[in-house]
Amino acid sequence: MGPRLAILIASAVLAGTPALAQPYERRGPFPSRDEWLLAQPLLSLPATSPDPLARGHYEARLDGDWGSDFSVVEGAARRLSYLVDGEHRSGSLTLRRGFGGGLTLGLRASVLWRGPGIMDGIIDWWHRTLGFPDAGRSQFPDNRLRVEGRDSSGRALAWKGRGGTGLGNLEVEAHQVLFGLEDGSGWRAAAVARLSAPTATGPFADAGGAAALQLVVARPLGGRTNVYFGLGTTVQSRREVEGLQYGRTRPQAFLTFEGRLTRGWSLIVQLDAASRLVTNVESYPGSLVYLRIGSKFGLHRGWMLEGGITEGVKNQTAATDFGMLAAIGRRF
Repeated sequence: MGPRLAILIASAVLAGTPALAQPYERRGPFPSRDEWLLAQPLLSLPATSPDPLARGHYEARLDGDWGSDFSVVEGAARRLSYLVDGEHRSGSLTLRRGFGGGLTLGLRASVLWRGPGIMDGIIDWWHRTLGFPDAGRSQFPDNRLRVEGRDSSGRALAWKGRGGTGLGNLEVEAHQVLFGLEDGSGWRAAAVARLSAPTATGPFADAGGAAALQLVVARPLGGRTNVYFGLGTTVQSRREVEGLQYGRTRPQAFLTFEGRLTRGWSLIVQLDAASRLVTNVESYPGSLVYLRIGSKFGLHRGWMLEGGITEGVKNQTAATDFGMLAAIGRRF
């Protein structure tokens, strides 16, 4: 944890250092989701900017997320509380349009996959090479998909999920600026509502629908620096998904620093936090925090490339161990 926090602090300071320069267009946070195996099919809140699209302008974005999810936790009497071992991959296409007056509407379609994967051996080598603790990975066979758990009474829980590929829920977004629309040099805030329709297929068809409401704000900290913050909650239609019990509501928040190192290059340092996900598993953590670090590159004709890494930094036993994210988008 010490080295991770040191990296976080150093990166945040770098991203937050003001610089005297003419105003640069800000590119915003990474709109990543909680892709942890037990959260993957459910609606989670992405970090986002309060900035709207201008009337008649469009944004198209194609993104992908690939990560390794591993956790083994002991409960009472040193018995196994829960084990999660597998990988996730996801891809999504998001289309958004500006309608003027600070209103932007969007539609998101996704393809999800979960299974045994191939990253275990790579991560084991990384841990051995650098001398990092492996969190019990070496005690279990590589490249398997396993989810086991016990409730607070010690009874075994049967996870009904399975590996494979399927469509995720279709998601509709409404983004409305609340204040600061005419002045990008000060505070700007927006309310974002999301509706997740129960259209998932294959292994993810049991997810049900969901809705969410989020407040997001942003402010420049200097000629090349912006800070973003958001707070909201999701409301799920189902309490039981794939044999596990979930909270109907799940508060979530994010904090993002964007430092524009050049006109075309932004460095992003981001923290995403969420409350407890699963409620009937013994010793399941009450919260989690992700650290995401990466870059956004503005190209010609409105194109933008994004890339970064994801790592759990608090209660890693309920978060993706290590992940990679990438995206390409265009505004027109």
